[in-house]
Amino acid sequence: MKLSKTIAQNIVKEMMSVVPYNINVMNENGIIVGSGDLSRIGDIHEGAVEAIRKKSLNVIYDESESVKPGVNEPIIIDGKVIGVIGITGYSDEVKKFIKLVRVTAVLLIEQAEANKEIQDRRLGKERFYHELAHRKTAYDEKFCKIARDYGFDISKDYRAILVYGDISSKEIISLCKKHTYNCDLDNNKIVFFVCEEYKYQLLINDLKQCKDIEKISIGEKENIAAISLENSEKAIDMGIKIKPESKIYQYENLKFVINLSCENKSDTTSLFSNIDKSEYKLELIQTLQTYIEENGQINDVAKRLNIHRNTLNYRLERIKKLTGKDPKNLMQLFELFCGLMWKE
Repeated sequence: MKLSKTIAQNIVKEMMSVVPYNINVMNENGIIVGSGDLSRIGDIHEGAVEAIRKKSLNVIYDESESVKPGVNEPIIIDGKVIGVIGITGYSDEVKKFIKLVRVTAVLLIEQAEANKEIQDRRLGKERFYHELAHRKTAYDEKFCKIARDYGFDISKDYRAILVYGDISSKEIISLCKKHTYNCDLDNNKIVFFVCEEYKYQLLINDLKQCKDIEKISIGEKENIAAISLENSEKAIDMGIKIKPESKIYQYENLKFVINLSCENKSDTTSLFSNIDKSEYKLELIQTLQTYIEENGQINDVAKRLNIHRNTLNYRLERIKKLTGKDPKNLMQLFELFCGLMWKE
């Protein structure tokens, strides 16, 4: 622990408002770093040097060319002398103040140190969340340890909720205190990271009710949090284009359209992986192709395939079960259509 000039001068200022004598604060080398007489700052204080050497109170009774009468008591914290408090004046008059001044000095130093630790931890936490929001590579042990220090279980999959709005408003600041896993980003936006479903629902409900929030974009759960954030950014970029009036966008609902706009089409083509494994692969794909060609007209499709419409409905349900996409839903049918186009 070091005694800074700022802390030393604060001690002088605080104590000289109640003690009618000049006060000096010296560092661990006996150099004056705070004083009611600013001209003495930087000088060596011989009485302080002696107090440091003895690790005990040093009383100076007589004035000389280089020394003034007064008392000097070392400031000892955790068994180490970090400085000296000195009061200038005749010893019998000023001795009664030295204990008060020393105790107050220790309290002020410890408070300043505690404030520094709080500030350092806050800055460290901000750096952690900044890296969490941007790191797309696997987490190493060092990063995992830092995460644990901040109570963040990085072994779980997290969902990123990206929020646009007036992030300096009291309501949003209050939300950030309530839902602590968050990070300020540029351009008036915040990202929240959530893994538990109930916390996710609580957060979404709070966000919906906040009048200072303009847009909300929700990524899917990922084992790399930055990937979920990246997906939420893609969702809002696409969502604003096709649903500008909406307040909430979900990557899960827009993933297909997003994939249409980029080279990666693997998610769409993989829709058919379960059908490819089925013994009825050919008839299900033929059924889907015919359903598309006949514009979803059940009677026309059944007639062309020479099957009963109940059989057709059974096949369509089978396609839905195997792909997770309903051919009777226009948007999901379009996904299946593109999957057929891109299927190798």
